[in-house]
Amino acid sequence: MALLKATIKWFPALFYLTVGGLWLLIRKGDYSPVYRGFRHMFKHKSYQISYRILMNTPGFKQQLDERYNEKSYINWEQLVALPPGTLGREYVIFMNKEGVTSLDKLPEATQKINPELDYIRARARLTHDIHHVVCGFPASEMGEMAISAFYVAQINSPLNSMVLAIGLIKATMTAPERLCELMEEIVTGYQMGKRANNLFGVKWEDYWSIPVSDLRQMVGIDQSATVHELKMYTSPQENTHSYL
Repeated sequence: MALLKATIKWFPALFYLTVGGLWLLIRKGDYSPVYRGFRHMFKHKSYQISYRILMNTPGFKQQLDERYNEKSYINWEQLVALPPGTLGREYVIFMNKEGVTSLDKLPEATQKINPELDYIRARARLTHDIHHVVCGFPASEMGEMAISAFYVAQINSPLNSMVLAIGLIKATMTAPERLCELMEEIVTGYQMGKRANNLFGVKWEDYWSIPVSDLRQMVGIDQSATVHELKMYTSPQENTHSYL
Protein backbone atom coordinates (compact mmCIF):
# COMPACT_ATOMS: atom_id res chain seq x y z
CA MET A 1 0.00 0.00 0.00
CA ALA A 2 2.81 2.40 0.89
CA LEU A 3 4.50 1.68 -2.43
CA LEU A 4 1.24 2.31 -4.29
CA LYS A 5 0.72 5.66 -2.55
CA ALA A 6 4.29 6.71 -3.32
CA THR A 7 3.86 5.69 -6.95
CA ILE A 8 0.67 7.75 -7.30
CA LYS A 9 2.21 10.76 -5.53
CA TRP A 10 5.33 10.79 -7.67
CA PHE A 11 3.77 9.54 -10.91
CA PRO A 12 4.71 12.65 -12.99
CA ALA A 13 8.35 12.39 -11.92
CA LEU A 14 8.47 8.61 -12.34
CA PHE A 15 6.80 8.89 -15.74
CA TYR A 16 9.31 11.40 -17.12
CA LEU A 17 12.30 9.65 -15.55
CA THR A 18 11.23 6.23 -16.82
CA VAL A 19 10.43 7.50 -20.30
CA GLY A 20 13.63 9.55 -20.24
CA GLY A 21 15.69 6.53 -19.25
CA LEU A 22 14.24 4.46 -22.06
CA TRP A 23 14.66 7.39 -24.44
CA LEU A 24 18.36 7.53 -23.59
CA LEU A 25 18.72 3.92 -24.70
CA ILE A 26 17.38 4.96 -28.11
CA ARG A 27 18.79 8.47 -28.50
CA LYS A 28 22.09 8.74 -26.68
CA GLY A 29 22.66 12.16 -25.12
CA ASP A 30 19.04 13.41 -25.27
CA TYR A 31 18.22 14.03 -21.61
CA SER A 32 15.26 16.39 -22.17
CA PRO A 33 12.53 13.99 -20.89
CA VAL A 34 14.63 13.23 -17.80
CA TYR A 35 14.98 16.92 -16.96
CA ARG A 36 11.21 17.39 -17.04
CA GLY A 37 10.98 14.83 -14.27
CA PHE A 38 13.48 16.70 -12.11
CA ARG A 39 11.00 19.48 -11.39
CA HIS A 40 8.91 16.95 -9.53
CA MET A 41 11.78 14.93 -8.07
CA PHE A 42 13.41 17.85 -6.25
CA LYS A 43 10.68 17.58 -3.61
CA HIS A 44 11.34 13.89 -3.11
CA LYS A 45 12.98 12.63 0.10
CA SER A 46 16.00 11.38 -1.84
CA TYR A 47 16.80 14.89 -3.06
CA GLN A 48 16.15 16.40 0.34
CA ILE A 49 18.75 14.05 1.84
CA SER A 50 21.27 15.04 -0.83
CA TYR A 51 20.45 18.72 -0.28
CA ARG A 52 21.09 18.44 3.48
CA ILE A 53 24.44 16.77 2.86
CA LEU A 54 25.44 19.60 0.53
CA MET A 55 24.37 22.26 3.05
CA ASN A 56 26.50 20.56 5.72
CA THR A 57 29.51 20.24 3.43
CA PRO A 58 32.28 22.62 4.59
CA GLY A 59 32.62 25.39 2.03
CA PHE A 60 29.53 24.67 -0.06
CA LYS A 61 27.02 26.86 1.76
CA GLN A 62 29.52 29.73 1.55
CA GLN A 63 29.59 29.31 -2.23
CA LEU A 64 25.80 29.32 -2.28
CA ASP A 65 25.47 32.38 -0.02
CA GLU A 66 27.93 34.47 -2.01
CA ARG A 67 26.91 32.98 -5.37
CA TYR A 68 30.52 32.13 -6.13
CA ASN A 69 31.16 32.35 -9.90
CA GLU A 70 27.42 32.56 -10.46
CA LYS A 71 27.82 33.11 -14.20
CA SER A 72 30.09 30.04 -14.53
CA TYR A 73 32.70 32.29 -16.15
CA ILE A 74 35.86 30.65 -17.46
CA ASN A 75 38.77 32.51 -19.04
CA TRP A 76 39.82 29.90 -21.60
CA GLU A 77 42.79 31.91 -22.86
CA GLN A 78 44.18 32.05 -19.35
CA LEU A 79 43.74 28.32 -18.85
CA VAL A 80 45.41 27.44 -22.16
CA ALA A 81 48.46 29.46 -21.10
CA LEU A 82 48.91 27.48 -17.89
CA PRO A 83 51.63 24.79 -17.66
CA PRO A 84 50.75 21.17 -18.50
CA GLY A 85 49.60 19.22 -15.49
CA THR A 86 47.82 22.13 -13.84
CA LEU A 87 44.11 21.90 -13.21
CA GLY A 88 43.25 24.66 -15.67
CA ARG A 89 45.31 23.24 -18.53
CA GLU A 90 44.10 19.69 -17.98
CA TYR A 91 40.52 20.94 -17.78
CA VAL A 92 40.85 22.57 -21.21
CA ILE A 93 42.26 19.34 -22.63
CA PHE A 94 39.41 17.36 -21.11
CA MET A 95 36.74 19.72 -22.41
CA ASN A 96 38.09 19.43 -25.93
CA LYS A 97 37.75 15.67 -26.00
CA GLU A 98 35.16 14.19 -28.32
CA GLY A 99 31.88 13.53 -26.57
CA VAL A 100 32.21 16.29 -23.96
CA THR A 101 29.32 18.76 -24.20
CA SER A 102 29.84 22.42 -23.26
CA LEU A 103 27.58 23.85 -20.56
CA ASP A 104 25.54 26.12 -22.79
CA LYS A 105 24.48 23.17 -24.94
CA LEU A 106 23.08 21.09 -22.10
CA PRO A 107 19.26 20.97 -22.28
CA GLU A 108 19.08 21.16 -18.48
CA ALA A 109 20.59 24.67 -18.56
CA THR A 110 17.27 26.04 -19.86
CA GLN A 111 15.18 24.45 -17.11
CA LYS A 112 14.53 26.95 -14.28
CA ILE A 113 13.12 26.04 -10.86
CA ASN A 114 14.10 28.66 -8.25
CA PRO A 115 17.20 30.85 -7.74
CA GLU A 116 18.81 28.65 -5.07
CA LEU A 117 18.32 25.35 -6.87
CA ASP A 118 19.25 26.91 -10.20
CA TYR A 119 22.58 28.02 -8.74
CA ILE A 120 23.23 24.61 -7.19
CA ARG A 121 22.44 22.89 -10.49
CA ALA A 122 24.62 25.31 -12.47
CA ARG A 123 27.44 24.79 -9.99
CA ALA A 124 27.09 21.03 -10.30
CA ARG A 125 27.19 21.24 -14.10
CA LEU A 126 30.37 23.31 -14.07
CA THR A 127 32.25 21.31 -11.44
CA HIS A 128 31.24 17.93 -12.89
CA ASP A 129 33.92 18.07 -15.57
CA ILE A 130 36.44 19.50 -13.11
CA HIS A 131 35.72 16.50 -10.90
CA HIS A 132 36.40 14.24 -13.89
CA VAL A 133 39.86 15.75 -14.15
CA VAL A 134 40.62 15.62 -10.42
CA CYS A 135 39.40 12.03 -10.08
CA GLY A 136 41.02 10.90 -13.33
CA PHE A 137 37.82 9.51 -14.87
CA PRO A 138 37.69 9.84 -18.67
CA ALA A 139 34.83 11.23 -20.74
CA SER A 140 33.38 7.82 -21.55
CA GLU A 141 30.43 5.71 -20.50
CA MET A 142 32.66 3.85 -18.04
CA GLY A 143 34.00 7.15 -16.73
CA GLU A 144 30.47 8.47 -16.21
CA MET A 145 29.50 5.35 -14.28
CA ALA A 146 32.58 5.70 -12.07
CA ILE A 147 31.92 9.35 -11.27
CA SER A 148 28.23 8.60 -10.69
CA ALA A 149 29.23 6.08 -8.04
CA PHE A 150 31.62 8.69 -6.65
CA TYR A 151 28.71 11.16 -6.28
CA VAL A 152 26.50 8.56 -4.60
CA ALA A 153 29.27 8.06 -2.03
CA GLN A 154 29.82 11.80 -1.53
CA ILE A 155 26.30 13.28 -1.46
CA ASN A 156 23.91 10.30 -1.69
CA SER A 157 22.98 11.58 -5.16
CA PRO A 158 19.62 10.22 -6.37
CA LEU A 159 20.26 11.38 -9.93
CA ASN A 160 23.49 9.43 -10.10
CA SER A 161 21.97 6.35 -8.48
CA MET A 162 19.47 6.38 -11.36
CA VAL A 163 22.31 6.84 -13.85
CA LEU A 164 23.94 3.73 -12.38
CA ALA A 165 20.68 1.79 -12.61
CA ILE A 166 20.12 2.80 -16.23
CA GLY A 167 23.77 2.07 -17.07
CA LEU A 168 23.57 -1.43 -15.62
CA ILE A 169 20.36 -2.15 -17.53
CA LYS A 170 21.87 -0.81 -20.75
CA ALA A 171 25.06 -2.84 -20.28
CA THR A 172 23.05 -5.99 -19.58
CA MET A 173 21.06 -5.47 -22.77
CA THR A 174 23.80 -4.28 -25.12
CA ALA A 175 27.20 -5.30 -23.72
CA PRO A 176 26.82 -8.14 -21.17
CA GLU A 177 30.45 -9.13 -21.67
CA ARG A 178 31.49 -5.85 -20.01
CA LEU A 179 29.38 -6.17 -16.86
CA CYS A 180 32.31 -7.18 -14.64
CA GLU A 181 34.40 -4.31 -15.99
CA LEU A 182 31.51 -1.95 -15.32
CA MET A 183 31.12 -3.18 -11.75
CA GLU A 184 34.83 -2.64 -11.15
CA GLU A 185 34.47 0.97 -12.28
CA ILE A 186 31.45 1.48 -10.01
CA VAL A 187 33.22 0.00 -6.99
CA THR A 188 36.34 2.06 -7.65
CA GLY A 189 34.36 5.28 -7.98
CA TYR A 190 32.31 4.59 -4.86
CA GLN A 191 35.32 3.71 -2.71
CA MET A 192 37.18 6.78 -3.94
CA GLY A 193 34.20 8.97 -3.07
CA LYS A 194 33.96 7.54 0.45
CA ARG A 195 37.64 8.14 1.16
CA ALA A 196 37.99 11.63 -0.35
CA ASN A 197 36.97 14.96 1.09
CA ASN A 198 33.71 16.29 -0.32
CA LEU A 199 34.62 17.88 -3.66
CA PHE A 200 31.53 20.11 -3.70
CA GLY A 201 32.95 22.34 -0.99
CA VAL A 202 35.99 23.39 -3.03
CA LYS A 203 36.18 26.64 -5.01
CA TRP A 204 37.97 24.94 -7.88
CA GLU A 205 38.40 28.08 -9.96
CA ASP A 206 40.81 29.35 -7.28
CA TYR A 207 43.12 26.42 -8.05
CA TRP A 208 43.47 26.57 -11.85
CA SER A 209 47.25 27.06 -11.61
CA ILE A 210 47.83 24.21 -9.12
CA PRO A 211 49.06 20.81 -10.35
CA VAL A 212 46.36 18.17 -10.41
CA SER A 213 48.59 15.82 -8.42
CA ASP A 214 48.74 18.37 -5.59
CA LEU A 215 44.98 18.84 -5.65
CA ARG A 216 44.39 15.12 -5.48
CA GLN A 217 46.55 15.02 -2.40
CA MET A 218 44.67 18.01 -0.94
CA VAL A 219 41.25 16.36 -1.22
CA GLY A 220 42.40 12.87 -0.30
CA ILE A 221 42.23 11.08 -3.63
CA ASP A 222 44.67 8.19 -3.75
CA GLN A 223 46.38 8.53 -7.11
CA SER A 224 47.39 4.89 -7.10
CA ALA A 225 43.70 3.99 -6.88
CA THR A 226 42.56 6.00 -9.88
CA VAL A 227 41.66 3.57 -12.64
CA HIS A 228 42.20 6.19 -15.36
CA GLU A 229 45.16 8.52 -15.01
CA LEU A 230 44.98 11.89 -16.74
CA LYS A 231 47.60 10.80 -19.28
CA MET A 232 44.99 8.48 -20.79
CA TYR A 233 43.08 11.44 -22.17
CA THR A 234 45.96 13.88 -22.68
CA SER A 235 47.49 13.92 -26.14
CA PRO A 236 50.80 15.58 -27.12
CA GLN A 237 49.04 17.67 -29.78
CA GLU A 238 45.87 18.48 -27.89
CA ASN A 239 43.37 20.87 -29.47
CA THR A 240 43.04 23.83 -27.08
CA HIS A 241 41.20 26.31 -29.30
CA SER A 242 37.54 25.33 -29.58
CA TYR A 243 36.68 26.89 -26.21
CA LEU A 244 38.39 30.21 -26.88
